[in-house]
Amino acid sequence: MSPSQEIELTLTPAQASAGVVIPLNLPTGTQRLRIPPARNGDLVRARVGDTEVLLRIRVSGPPTPPPTPAPPAPSGKSGALGCLVALAVAAVVISLVVANSDDDSTTTASSSPTASPTYTPYTPYTPPTYTPPTYTPPTYDAAPAPAPTTEAAPSPFQTGTCLNGQLPDSTTAQTVYGVKEVSCSATDAHYRVIQRFPGTSDMSRCDANPRTEYGFSYQYTLNGSVINQYVYCLVGIGSYSRA
Repeated sequence: MSPSQEIELTLTPAQASAGVVIPLNLPTGTQRLRIPPARNGDLVRARVGDTEVLLRIRVSGPPTPPPTPAPPAPSGKSGALGCLVALAVAAVVISLVVANSDDDSTTTASSSPTASPTYTPYTPYTPPTYTPPTYTPPTYDAAPAPAPTTEAAPSPFQTGTCLNGQLPDSTTAQTVYGVKEVSCSATDAHYRVIQRFPGTSDMSRCDANPRTEYGFSYQYTLNGSVINQYVYCLVGIGSYSRA
């Protein structure tokens, strides 16, 4: 068996005087050793398991002051009791000197096992699974289809018919309203039809008639479909005449 290696252990005067339990890093791990009262230079043998550890005690700081000696016995009582007390003190001092006279004297130290910490394994966080709600679109009843229009198409204006209303005094085509057939003797008769062209909306057709003063296009639709259309060539009556 190889000789044990000395390890220096530095204690304070108070620790060396009263003894101390102190953790110590050893080759086998950290151990808590109970060191008995010792002096500077003492060699403490400690056994950790099957291993023997030698601890050389070093006391730091000023030494602990020695105990105050007891006052001398009063006169008249220095009989046998006084001698016994003196002998007892001398015996204690001698025993301490003998026990610690050699630097290689040993003191037994006990080791306390270090408690192993307990760890709780980490459990990773698992987020909850999100399930989107199921959307059901609302159901709408289809709007009823409009009833077919049975209105008959208006009769086209005949040549020689008189019209009221007011047509724009412009060569650019514009939308007009309120043009209706009236009697040619009526005070609101403003125009007379001198020619018509069915099945077209091209008002330039009236350019071939030199009497034309106004052009009037009429179109009748039913459910988005053109039923009939006419272009009318007109002359003005009274103040509406351009002759």
